[in-house]
Amino acid sequence: MDERILIHMNDPEEWLRSWDEGTQVVNDFILPRGRRLKDEVSDTIYHAGTEVPYHQHGRGTETFYIARGSVECVIRGKRFIAEAGDMIHIPPYTPHGFKFLEEGTIWRELFQDIDMAQGIYEKNSVNGRHIEFRQDPEFMNMYLNDGTEDLTREPPVAEAVDKNQVHELRSSEFGFVTYEGDGWRLRQKVGRWECDGVKEVWQASLEQGFTVTWDYPNQNWELYYITGGKIRFTVEGKEYLAEKDCLVHIPPYHVHTMEVLENAELFDYGGETRLLELLEDHASIMKNQPEKLKDQEAMTRFLHKYRCYVTHAGMTYENE
Repeated sequence: MDERILIHMNDPEEWLRSWDEGTQVVNDFILPRGRRLKDEVSDTIYHAGTEVPYHQHGRGTETFYIARGSVECVIRGKRFIAEAGDMIHIPPYTPHGFKFLEEGTIWRELFQDIDMAQGIYEKNSVNGRHIEFRQDPEFMNMYLNDGTEDLTREPPVAEAVDKNQVHELRSSEFGFVTYEGDGWRLRQKVGRWECDGVKEVWQASLEQGFTVTWDYPNQNWELYYITGGKIRFTVEGKEYLAEKDCLVHIPPYHVHTMEVLENAELFDYGGETRLLELLEDHASIMKNQPEKLKDQEAMTRFLHKYRCYVTHAGMTYENE
């Protein structure tokens, strides 16, 4: 099991693998995990003009974040330009294609129910050892027929639209909902309903001094992508300093603390806490049962109900 806690995404020594495919370079950070092939993270760094043909997948979700550059996207026949800071979420059976407009565009990838790393390994194995078999129809039928119902589509007659009209595009300002508390603001970028119930993705803006502790050993894998600021994580007594372009990957049953040293931005990529339901129901309690907020034992049980195992996290236990 890969138990690296802190990964610097720009440090080649911390990559698991790197593939130079000519038109792009793929750097693997975390390989898929568990029955649902969750939390696979990689960078693909594209040369200008590289295109990904219009296609769709029969299973799995892809969540892309543009860390640098710009991309012409066609999703469900809608054409638009996505830029650095934008996120794109692609569920199954969603046709999509891309053209990378700038040299060195960084396309950060989060996968679920797709073993992309294995697919890339196999592709490079065939290209490196048996390229002549790509002209063999029997071999290519075997190679491509994996039961996923993936489908290459014809180039679409695409309609140019504003990017914010496309549901799959999540701009830096986008959130299905936004919640704020003492030192934190959360925006939901990807819903659990878009990930077959496996996870949800949130963007967090955290103020200097904000501290939260996960003090109850539990089954969750925590995965954070830091996009700005500085955060100290203490995991089972060991400290890790996370800054921009870091991943923090915390295995189950590891108690830990997050302390914000400088105002920070991050994505919660693990998403196993049922955070939307928790925040909705917490707001209901604040309005309809404020006396319950004074009972810390009851509120701890409330948090655990949603797979949230923090001591406080800036939530109100006292009726203010």
